[in-house]
Amino acid sequence: MLDNIKAVIFDLDGTLIDSLWVWKQVDIEYLKKHGITPPPDLQKHIEGLSFIDTALYFKENFGIKDSIEEIMSEWHKMVSEYYSSVIEVKKGVKEFLEYLKSNNIKIGIATSNSHELVERVLKRNNILKYFEVIVTTEEVSNSKTEPHVFLEVAKRLNVQPDECLVFEDTISGAIGAKKAGMKVIGVFDEYGSCTPEEFEDYVEHIIHDFEYIINNYCK
Repeated sequence: MLDNIKAVIFDLDGTLIDSLWVWKQVDIEYLKKHGITPPPDLQKHIEGLSFIDTALYFKENFGIKDSIEEIMSEWHKMVSEYYSSVIEVKKGVKEFLEYLKSNNIKIGIATSNSHELVERVLKRNNILKYFEVIVTTEEVSNSKTEPHVFLEVAKRLNVQPDECLVFEDTISGAIGAKKAGMKVIGVFDEYGSCTPEEFEDYVEHIIHDFEYIINNYCK
């Protein structure tokens, strides 16, 4: 799995950290506050979108009168405490990061989340030090179905795309990483927008947590 790999790029939410349940709850609470029942397929429509694009989707599709900035500000307030004191990393993450570091494999993050929340949750879990590069979709102005955020991480890490292994929990992210010419491992999350069967056509392998990687590839 790690043969000829010089860099590993991680998605954040649903991949490194157990946070999708928080965002689902925020979506439900936010829409209910505006008198709207969340559609059952909401997550499929917004996965991989940047923070701004998600706010735009809510505004345009649910008729939210607040500005994009007001929507994002309210979401940020709703989730900030979770990222500061509640959300944990998934099993095996710290051990895998230490393994990568000890083997001189570069480590980056490609995420649709905001820099502030990313750094907050990584600091809380004492793993920020492992990441040389963090790039958000807001910085490249494209969603994760396109390769730009992944290519930007590779560029900043000074590695070629085909030297990168990406861990993603969404089909949209897997599509973007594949377009970038990278290998993709799927991380299944029970709160995610797809089943393992739907996911398997887009990735080389599916894991449920990083203990599998530790036990099978890091000895």
